[in-house]
Amino acid sequence: MKRIEKLTSLSVLLLAAGSAFAQDDRPNILCLVCEDTSLPYFGCFGGELDVTPTIGELAREGVRYTNFYTVHGVSAPSRHALITGMYPSATGANNMRTRGASEYFPKWVKQYDVVLPEGVKCYTEYLRAQGYYCTNNVKTDYQFASPLTAWDECSKNAHWKHAPEGMPFFAIFNFTVSHESFVWKNADKPLTVDPKKVPVPPYFPDTEIVRRDIARVYSNLQLVDQLVAEKLQELRDAGKLDNTIVIFYSDNGGPLLRQKRTVYEAGLHVPLIIRYPDGKGAGTTDDRMCSFVDIPPTMMSLLGIMPPSYMHGKAFAGAYPAPAREYIYGAADRCDEFVDKIGTVRDKRYQYIRNYMPEIPGYMDAAFRRQMPLMLDILKERDAGRLNEIQMSYFTAPRPKEEFYDVQNDPHNLNNLIDDPAYQTEIARLRAAYEQWLHEYNSMWFWSEVEISEYMQPGGVKRVAEKPVFVVEAGRVSIFSPTPGASIAYRINGQGYSPKHWMLYTGPVKLNPGDKLEAVSARAGYTQSEVASMTF
Repeated sequence: MKRIEKLTSLSVLLLAAGSAFAQDDRPNILCLVCEDTSLPYFGCFGGELDVTPTIGELAREGVRYTNFYTVHGVSAPSRHALITGMYPSATGANNMRTRGASEYFPKWVKQYDVVLPEGVKCYTEYLRAQGYYCTNNVKTDYQFASPLTAWDECSKNAHWKHAPEGMPFFAIFNFTVSHESFVWKNADKPLTVDPKKVPVPPYFPDTEIVRRDIARVYSNLQLVDQLVAEKLQELRDAGKLDNTIVIFYSDNGGPLLRQKRTVYEAGLHVPLIIRYPDGKGAGTTDDRMCSFVDIPPTMMSLLGIMPPSYMHGKAFAGAYPAPAREYIYGAADRCDEFVDKIGTVRDKRYQYIRNYMPEIPGYMDAAFRRQMPLMLDILKERDAGRLNEIQMSYFTAPRPKEEFYDVQNDPHNLNNLIDDPAYQTEIARLRAAYEQWLHEYNSMWFWSEVEISEYMQPGGVKRVAEKPVFVVEAGRVSIFSPTPGASIAYRINGQGYSPKHWMLYTGPVKLNPGDKLEAVSARAGYTQSEVASMTF
């Protein structure tokens, strides 16, 4: 009971579902998220082609973060970091997809939900607890089923417009059309970018098929730009643009070979734009090092909410900014049906990489990626002996155990300087920073995935949260869960703010005679509890 009583109260606003809200002038946040798109694809970040005028205008009205990096070159571990503020390599979540029916999931690993450490929440719970209406449309991919307590709405129909009048919102819209799969899914659509004009990275052969698929990537990105324009127009039409922080980013780099699934620059370096409604920093760049684990504390900080101390990330904007990072870190593990364990550290100029499986090539022959015409064409060129030394290097084994790049002068990570005497001081510095990161965060990363899955779901059985318990005192009902680390969702008379909506429990609930109270316990990685109910 004492623990529950210490939880943040939302005052009278949360005491009755569907009650009217006084006008709340706190800022909203709208996050517009694309997939599989690294920095050079955007003209506003210095890319050779500029095919995203709306995103470019957003950049001119906001702050461009030029050193923003994911923690893994693929979606699910990256999204785990984005929802928790923790390194997936530290929480057992660094393998590419641990759950969900898929023919690309390896048969030698039992599917499992990652169980977050006790007390760790999806950061949106903290926003909800402070009176924000939180929506996600639609992708989660957190390595665990999204708990009921994480979002007010999480579906393809979720929208900030459904928030009660006067209530501030936090909303995410995920645009999937830039995902690697749309390179082949959209193959029959007209190209809107000329294949003759696209830049071809030096690690690709310059063939007609390669150019066509790169042009498809840019054409898909133009579709993202149109979706961004639609969402911004919705804000304008509702009169909310002047009170909404707009944030644009990608979930990982990519989407092509030697981009997605790697820890190279093309796999980790992604765009981030923050547009403030008051025009703060409009048209400027910020070159501080920022990581995906910094996003949850930064979102909270932007809304004046102090981030919890357990997060590995630190806020880089808002009311609670932390000192600038010197380094960002990343790690790769199993991607689809292949395992390749790699760690990396990066500062503003240099990148250090450690390969734990140097006996295999960097290329993973993932079945999912082999649906892309570009991929099949490159393999055909390889088998015909037509790839040059740079293009063949990704298919060659063994690899060096360590790699070191001057990324400022070598953005494609082609010239490994690990044995160059001129760089040994910098190599030692980054190697030491990497070792410190390993020691501080990553003991679980060296477990086998079989060990991780057994730890998360002993005997292959997913844990189940226990039903909440009600305690009536002084005309109010307190709710608590016997499951350590669980959060509680509740509703009164079958609804929260609307039918089927569940409120986040933050303190004792006031009921009227005859009201029916329902509650469930939810913890990330657990099956949600059965519904507990009582009539007051």
